Amino acid sequence: MDDDLEDDFDAVACEDDPLDAENFNAIDYINKQFPNEDSLTGLAGFIGQLKSQEREIEGSIRKAIRRQAAFGHRAKADLGDAKLAVRELFERIKAIRAKAEQSEDLVSDVCRDIKSLDIAKRNLTLTVTALKRLVMLVTALEQLRSTAECRHYDQASGLIHAVEELSGHFQELSHVARVADLLERKAAVLSDLKQQILDDYLCLHGGIGSASRLELLPEGWGTAAAKCVEALGPGMKREVVTQFCLRTLEGYKDIFQPPKEASGLETAERRFAWLKRTLREYDDKYKSQFPESWRVPCGLCDLFCHVTRQHLVEILDISHHTVDPELMVRVLLKSIEFENELARKWSDAPDEEADVPDSGSNSAMLGLKYPDVLSAKAGGKVSSSAKSSVAKDGRSDQFAPRFRGIISECFDAYLSTWVKHEEKQLLEVLQALAVNDKMVGQDDNDEDDEDEVQQRYLYKSAPEIFAAMRGSMQECARFSTHNTLFDVFQVFRKIMSQYASKLSNLLPAGHKACDAEGVKSVCCVIGTAEYCDETLPLLEESLLKIISSDFQERICFQDEQEVLRNLVNRANDALVQSVSCSLDEAFGSMTRTNWAAFSQDVGDHSAFVGDISEKLPKQFEPIAAHLSKIHYRFFCDKFVQSFVARFVAEVYKCKKISERGAQQLLLDTALIKTTLLEAPVVAGHGRQMPTAYSNYVLREMGKAEIMLKVLSSPDVDAASITAMLGDSSEDPVVQQLLALRAGDASSSAGSVEQQFRQEADRFAAAGVGTSGKAALHWREHSTFDTLAAFFFFFFFFGWGFRFPLHFFFSQVPSIGSTMNYLGDALNKGARASEDLKKISGDMKKNFQKLGFPSSLGVNFGNMGKKGGTG
Repeated sequence: MDDDLEDDFDAVACEDDPLDAENFNAIDYINKQFPNEDSLTGLAGFIGQLKSQEREIEGSIRKAIRRQAAFGHRAKADLGDAKLAVRELFERIKAIRAKAEQSEDLVSDVCRDIKSLDIAKRNLTLTVTALKRLVMLVTALEQLRSTAECRHYDQASGLIHAVEELSGHFQELSHVARVADLLERKAAVLSDLKQQILDDYLCLHGGIGSASRLELLPEGWGTAAAKCVEALGPGMKREVVTQFCLRTLEGYKDIFQPPKEASGLETAERRFAWLKRTLREYDDKYKSQFPESWRVPCGLCDLFCHVTRQHLVEILDISHHTVDPELMVRVLLKSIEFENELARKWSDAPDEEADVPDSGSNSAMLGLKYPDVLSAKAGGKVSSSAKSSVAKDGRSDQFAPRFRGIISECFDAYLSTWVKHEEKQLLEVLQALAVNDKMVGQDDNDEDDEDEVQQRYLYKSAPEIFAAMRGSMQECARFSTHNTLFDVFQVFRKIMSQYASKLSNLLPAGHKACDAEGVKSVCCVIGTAEYCDETLPLLEESLLKIISSDFQERICFQDEQEVLRNLVNRANDALVQSVSCSLDEAFGSMTRTNWAAFSQDVGDHSAFVGDISEKLPKQFEPIAAHLSKIHYRFFCDKFVQSFVARFVAEVYKCKKISERGAQQLLLDTALIKTTLLEAPVVAGHGRQMPTAYSNYVLREMGKAEIMLKVLSSPDVDAASITAMLGDSSEDPVVQQLLALRAGDASSSAGSVEQQFRQEADRFAAAGVGTSGKAALHWREHSTFDTLAAFFFFFFFFGWGFRFPLHFFFSQVPSIGSTMNYLGDALNKGARASEDLKKISGDMKKNFQKLGFPSSLGVNFGNMGKKGGTG
C-alpha cells in the first residue's frame, strides 16, 4: 500500500517541476516567469496551466486515499485469519502431548519387570566379580608371602603389582570387617617384605649375622630385589638408597665427627678425599647390586654434603672467633670447588648457575629427610619416623639434588671473622703507606687540550689502597656475592673515610704562607682526592657487576665522594690562603701609606704593587707545576675572587684618601689587574687561562677602578657617586666612599697645625727649655706664619736637646737645599702650585729618613692662593 503511494508521488516529482524545489521562492519564480511588462500577456495561460496541475494533484490524492482505505480492511481480515490458525495449532499440540503421555505409561507398565531383572543381573555380576577378586587377592597375598620367604623377588615383584591393583578395588569397602582384615593383612605382608629387603641390602656392609644372611640370598638377587623395590614405589627405593648411604657414612662419622682429632678445618681436604675413595669402592663392590637409574653415588654424595655441612657448623660455632680466617676461606673455596665438581657430574644442567635456595627448601626438593643428619649433634641410625617420612614421600622417581652451596652456605654466618681480618689488613696497609708515602706523577689527559699531556701529582698510597680493595673484592667474590660482599663494601667505605681523614691532616693548620714543600704537599692532596673521586665510581661499578641483586640498590660511595670533594675545596682554600698570606707585607705597606696627605706626582707605581707583581708569579709557579689543568684553573678562579675582595677591603682600611692618592691607587690598580692576568700564564709556562677568568678579572677590578675614579674626582657628592657607580649602587657603598674621601688642602693644613701643636705640648711636657717654649707659639690664620713656626720648631727642637742644627743639616744635605728652594718660592709668591707640591714631597721624604712620622708632611698646594707673606 505504501509502495503504491510512493509510486504516485514519484510520478509527479519526476517531472522536475521548479515548484517542488527545496529552496522555492515565490517572488523569484514569478519574476523569472514575467521578467518584463511585455511578458504579462501570457499571464492568463500561465494561470490556467497552474489550475490544471492543481486538479491533477487533487485527483491523485483522492485515488491514494481510496486505495489506502481498501488495503486497511484487507489487513484486518488477514490478521483475524492468522489468529484462528494459531488457535487450531495449539489444540493439535495439546492432543499430541496427551497421546504421548498415554504411550509412556503403557511402555512403563510393559517394561517394569524387565528393569528389575536387569538391576538384579548387574548386582549379581558385581558380586561375583568382587568375590573372584577377593579370592584372587587372598591367593596373591599367600603367594607373595611364600615367595618373599623364599626370596623369589622376581616373582614377588609381579605379585606386588597384582596385590596393589586388586586391593584398590576394595578401598571403598574398607568399612566391611572382613575386607578391613584383608587390607590389614596385605599391609603387614608388604611391610614384612620391605623390612626383609632392607635387611638384605643392609647385610652388604657386613656386621653381625651378615655372612649367614648373604648365604641365603640367591645368585643375582640384587637385580630381582631391585624390581621388587621399584614395584613397592619410589618411596621404598629412596629409603633403600638412603639406608645404604647412611650406613656407608658411618665410617666417615667415626673419623670426622666433632670433636674428634680429624674434624678440624685443617683436615677438610681429607673429607673430600674420603668420598672419592668411597665412590671408587662402591664401583668395585656394590655397583652390580643397584640399578644405575637409582643413582646411588649421587645420593651418597648428597648425604655426604649434608653430614659435612653439619660437622662444619659445629666446628665453626665453637671456634669461629679463634680460627684462622685465611684457613676458613681456603676450606670454603675448596668446598665450592668440590660442589661445582659434583654439580657438573650429577646435575641435569651442569652449566646452569641458578640462585642457591636455602637449606630447608633443599630437603624438600630432594624428597629426602634425614633428621639424624640435619639436626642431631652426633651420628646415629635412621629413626623409624625418618623411614616413615621417606616411605610416604613418592613425588619423584629420581634423585635431583642441588649441590651448589650445600656445604659452602654454612660459612656465611661466620664470614664476619674474615671481613674483620680483611679490614685489619687494609688498615695496616693504609697505616704503612701513610708512614712512608711518596709523591708520584700521573698523566692527566684533558679532552679540551688534546696536544698536551700534563702530569698531576698524587700520593703513591692512593693507587695501592685501591689495588688492595680490589684484591679483597675479588677474593670475596670467589665465595660470596651476598652479605659478606656487602660487609666488604662497608669496610671499603670505612677505609676511604679514614684515608680522607689522613689526607685532611696533611693540610696546613691556620692561616699562614706555605713553603715550596708545603705547597707541593697540598697539591698532592688535591690530586689524590681527585684520583680517589674518579676511581670510586669504577670500584662501585665492579661491585654492582658481581654482587647479588638484593644488595645492588645499597651500593653507593656518594658520601665518600662528597667528603673527597670537600677535601679538594679545603685544599684549594689552603693554597689560596697561602698565596694571600704571602702578600700581607705588601698590603700592609699599602695601608700604612698616608693616602690622605699623598701629594707626589702620579707617574710610577707604588712599592707595594711591585712587591705583588714580583711575588704572585713565584707563588703560582709550584702550584701550576703540581696541579692538574682543571684544578689549577679552579685555584686561579678562587684566588682572584679572594684577592679582589681583599684589595677592596684594604682600600677601605686606608680610612682617608686624597684626590692625588686616589689617582696613584688607580694607576696601581691597573698594574695589579695586568699582574692578575699575566701571573697564571707565566707560572703555567704559557698555558692560557680560560676567557671566563679574564672576563672576571676585568669586570671585578674594573669595579675597583670605578671606585677609585670616584675618589679621584675634584668635586664629589652623593648624587655624582651614584651616577658614576650606576643605578645598582647601594646607599651604604655611597656613604662609605664619601667617608673614604679626604678633605681639601685647608683642612689638611689645619690638621698639620694641630699635629704640630700636639707635638709641641708633648715636648714641653717632656722638659723642653724656656726658649723652646717661647718659640712654639703659633700665629693663627696664616700659612706663612705656619711655615715659620715649623722652622722654629725644628731649630729649638735641636737646641733643646743640645742637638746642633748644623749637624742636622749636615746629615741630610738635601734638607738645606730644600729650605733654600722653599725660601725662594715663598719670596717670589708667583710660582706655580706644582713647585710647592714638589717641595712638600721632598721635605716629607727627608723627614722620614730621619725617623719622623709620615704625618709630619706639609701640603703647600694651596699656599699661593692664601696670600704668601700674609
